[in-house]
Amino acid sequence: MEKERLFKMTETEQCVLVAALKGCGGALASRAANAPKRKLYLDGEEYRQALHGLNQLRTDYMAAGHYSDGIDAVMLKLMRSKYRRAPAR
Repeated sequence: MEKERLFKMTETEQCVLVAALKGCGGALASRAANAPKRKLYLDGEEYRQALHGLNQLRTDYMAAGHYSDGIDAVMLKLMRSKYRRAPAR
C-alpha cells in the first residue's frame, strides 16, 4: 500500500471533476465517474492532471463570462486533500 491523495466527492463535485477531465485524460475521467463511494485516490501525476483540467475549465468559464465559484470550490477541496494509504488497484 502506498500513500496517495484521497479526494472525497459529493455528486456535484464528481460531475464538475469529470467534466474537467474529459478534455485532459479519458482514463482518469472514467475512474472519477466510477469511483466507489465517491472516493478517488490520486497519485502525483493524476493529481496534477486533475488540477490542470479544473484550472482549464475555470479559465474557459471566465472567458465566457460565467461564474466559476463551483469550480473554485472543487479546486480548493482537491488541493486540501490529504494523503492516505490507498488500496491496491
